Parts: sequence; structure tokens; C-alpha cells
Amino acid sequence: MKHRVAVLGGGTWGATLAAHLANVGHDVAIWEFVPEVADHLAKQRSLKTLPQLRLTDSILVSNDMGQVLDGRSTILSVTPSHAVRPTFLAAVKTGKLQQGATIISASKGIENKTFLVMTQIVSEIFPDAGDLAVLTGPSHAEEVAEGQPVALVAACASTKGQAHVKDLFTAERFRVYTSPDVLGAQLGAALKNVYAVACGIVDGLGLGDNTKAALMTRGLAEMARLGVAMGARPVTFFGLSGLGDLIVTCGSKHSRNRSLGEKVGQGKTLKQALAEMTMVAEGVNATESTQNLLSVKRVEMPIVTEVFKVLFENKPPRDSIRDLMSRNVGLEMEGIAL
Repeated sequence: MKHRVAVLGGGTWGATLAAHLANVGHDVAIWEFVPEVADHLAKQRSLKTLPQLRLTDSILVSNDMGQVLDGRSTILSVTPSHAVRPTFLAAVKTGKLQQGATIISASKGIENKTFLVMTQIVSEIFPDAGDLAVLTGPSHAEEVAEGQPVALVAACASTKGQAHVKDLFTAERFRVYTSPDVLGAQLGAALKNVYAVACGIVDGLGLGDNTKAALMTRGLAEMARLGVAMGARPVTFFGLSGLGDLIVTCGSKHSRNRSLGEKVGQGKTLKQALAEMTMVAEGVNATESTQNLLSVKRVEMPIVTEVFKVLFENKPPRDSIRDLMSRNVGLEMEGIAL
């Protein structure tokens, strides 16, 4: 079935998903916040940051949100996490956001101060939405744009919503599994960026695979521990939105968060590292919001805490590794029952 889809966010992932949806036969429009980027994408049908991507001529690209939303009942949100709230406030203000529209979030983060995940922000701003769903998992835009095989998860509280997202995206090289755990899928998607920063720091220090494997595995335990405390299903964190995304983000040359951490590990301050980045590294905001969340949930996440101290308090990374290695050792998966 052909659907009319509005994609909010014309960055690398938003444009890649829009191109995929158009290629499988849907009617797609992209809203891009920055007028110059929207104009380039509309005219050149490509992004400077992702030259291998080509948009078909059928895709509407505009800086006019009302034009993009008009008559479209499936909305795909792919803005940076800090932009989700202002984006949906603007979307409601246009008067073009349809009551009962299906909202699919591909944005990854936890809002600081409120500690809301992306679908919770949308629900608060637009209570007239229909199904609220999430599309997430191990997926670098660079590889999806080249048509390489990928497997993601569509999380939604309703089976109808799960089926809609699955049918919308599924193609020969684009496999979509389903899950009812909307919260867990989003927590995994946001938290893995913190551990990618940590693994980048390890790379910057010149440490090896043993250290990174330990960080990733203990990071997975921390993610699941917080997820359980917040009401998510622990098994979610051992699937595509948790373990899968953790592996790809912590180890890939394409990972912005790993790259930022590597710069910090090499001795740069957070400010210096950010100045060298050309795209948003969600792990910075995720580290701050998760650290603040821990004081509310009373959950121990020592790796998150040490990454926070390195990024925001200028703690030397080697001191953080020493402190992590000298902690008392307990049961490996204490408090996590699958």
C-alpha cells in the first residue's frame, strides 16, 4: 500500500530514510529546518555530508513545514533529540498535523530536566496523535544509503502500529522486526551513545579490544538496569535496539559519538572536540541527561558517571579508568532477570 509520509529532518539519517521510503513506492516529503540545506537538498538531490545518497525527483523537499505536513497521516521524526520539542510545537502551530496521525520517531535521546524519551515528548505536545512508534537499531546512514542489508526494530504499544511501521519500511535489504517495548527501545537507542563516547576515549588513549569489550558488556548491564528501574523490558536491551545498536555505535568508523570520544581520549576538551565535529554527537546530551536521571532513579551506572566527569568536569580519562577498575566486584548481571 502506498502511504503519504512527512519526514521531519533532512540530515543524513532523515534523508536516507526518506530516499528508502520513496524507493519502495511511498509518496514522501522532507522538511528541513535550515533553509540553505533544504535548498541544496531540493536542487542537488544529495547532501554534502553523504554524497553517495541520491533522492528521487518525486520527493518534495521544503523549509515550509505546513507544506510538508499537509495531507500526510504518517510522520517520521528524524531531528536531533534536542530539536524534537520545538519541532512538534511548530508542527502543531501549522494546523496541518492531522488528528490520529501515526508518529514514528527515529530521533535518539532523553530530554534533560524532564527525562522524557522522544515519543513521550510528542504525546505531551500532540495528544491527538494516533499510534506512537519508534524505528531504531544498528544503522549507519552511510551503509543504508549504499543499499547494504540492515535490520531494525519497530516498537509500538499497538500491534497495528507495529505492523504499519514494518510494512512501511520492509524491503529486500531492509528488514524490520517488531516490539511492544516503546520505552526500552528508546532508552537503548539513547544510552548506547554514552558508551560509544567511552569506547572512543579508549581508542584515543591507545587501549585495546579487551578494554572496549569490557566497556560494552558492562555498559549493556547498566542500560538494562536503568531500563528495568524505569519500567522497560530487560530483554529489549539484548536485541537490536540495545546490543545491536551498541555494537555498531561503539565500534564503527562512521560513529560520531565514538569519534568525539576518541578526540577527548587524545587530550582535547569537550569544547575542542565538538568544534571539530560536522554533525551532532547525541552522546554528549545523553550523558548529561542520564547522569541527572540517576539521582532521581537511584540506579548505579558507574561508566555513565565517569564519562560525565570526563566530558563536563575535565577529569583525566586515565583516572576514570583507574577508578572503574578499582570498584568492588559483584554479580555480573545483578538485578537483571531476563
